[in-house]
Amino acid sequence: MFVGPYPYHSSNTYLGMMAQEERMNLASNNMANVNTAGYKKDVPIFEGYVVKQSKTYFGQGPFKLTENDLDMALDGPGFFQIETPNGLRFSRNGTFSVNSAGQIVTADGYALVGAGVVPEGTLKVIIEPEGRVQAVNVDLESEVIGQIELVEFEDPNMLIKEGYDFFVPKSPEFLPEAATQTRIEQGFLEMSNVNPVNESVELIDLYRVYEALQKIVHTKQEMDQKATGELGKLT
Repeated sequence: MFVGPYPYHSSNTYLGMMAQEERMNLASNNMANVNTAGYKKDVPIFEGYVVKQSKTYFGQGPFKLTENDLDMALDGPGFFQIETPNGLRFSRNGTFSVNSAGQIVTADGYALVGAGVVPEGTLKVIIEPEGRVQAVNVDLESEVIGQIELVEFEDPNMLIKEGYDFFVPKSPEFLPEAATQTRIEQGFLEMSNVNPVNESVELIDLYRVYEALQKIVHTKQEMDQKATGELGKLT
């Protein structure tokens, strides 16, 4: 009897190999999203020798200056609210644009809640730290068009990932509150909180540990085959 590709699944060596594989998968996915705005890295949670689950690390990523009016970084623990076909979603990805209807939307075309509608002929969009949105026309007249509704969660660990930049509560009862500790920085993007150097070093270490465990497994298999052969000669 065995689990996955590994016989003798009760052996700590095989459990260790499976754990290293899961860790490598998480680390590889983190590295693949190192340039994804707002991405939050995943870390493994162990139970004995087994990776029981993964957990999202919500630490803030570095800010990148873009000078794009519709790029926004969140300074603080809050989230943007995004209206999707599947309902409200929460995100830290501040890459937005204006669609043909004047809505401020994500790269997938989903509307940013509270941002309002940008009028035709708008020369510049001003987004204030508390979320108020103003449109400046060619006559340099400004008009308030919306109020971005940022939210915060008492415990962000009650959120689960959906795709690479959306989060949803684990339970419908887990509701957000209006943000009080988060400000918008216009013209910036919060980048991934994955440290590529640390992640690369970790991947190298994981491969070494995995190879060492593989050698132990192969040695045990060779010893078992030799023992079986010697037993056959005796009978």
